[in-house]
Amino acid sequence: MIKMSVLAVLACGMVYAGPLSFESGTIKAHTEVFGDSTIDPMAKKATSHLSMDANPSTLKGSIEVSMNDLFSDNKKRDEHMQESLESSVFPKAVFDVKEVVAKGGSNYTLKGTMSLHGVTKPMSFDGSISEEGDKVHIKAASGLKMTEFGIKPIKLMFLTVRDQVDLNVDVALKR
Repeated sequence: MIKMSVLAVLACGMVYAGPLSFESGTIKAHTEVFGDSTIDPMAKKATSHLSMDANPSTLKGSIEVSMNDLFSDNKKRDEHMQESLESSVFPKAVFDVKEVVAKGGSNYTLKGTMSLHGVTKPMSFDGSISEEGDKVHIKAASGLKMTEFGIKPIKLMFLTVRDQVDLNVDVALKR
């Protein structure tokens, strides 16, 4: 009887365990040009190397975004952004999830490391993880300073891009 119970628990766990593939969503960055306007590049694609068992606190792995997939509402600005990011040398940003801390309800802190522009630093995202059917929805936010990752904020004439970048992730992953 105990063996049957253990097998039943393992079988149920295997139904919910496994890799999560990127299905849809956006990863947005927000900064500003002092005295001018906002800059809101985004990516609508990502590569997931994430997996999760039945409990969101078991989320592990990484998610990566190609720097060439970032775009905004201004093609010329995007060219300057790609130059500043040196996307031909540093083609990806990767967040590696090391730990997920429950904060109550569907709220979690995702702790890990961000690798960007050849630099890897500890970073955390606060947000929510929810499940519906075979989909896992992650909505989280964080921020970083470009200079901490060796990226020089763009200066055009008398305008300088703010060093602080606010990140917002809103993605659906499929089991």
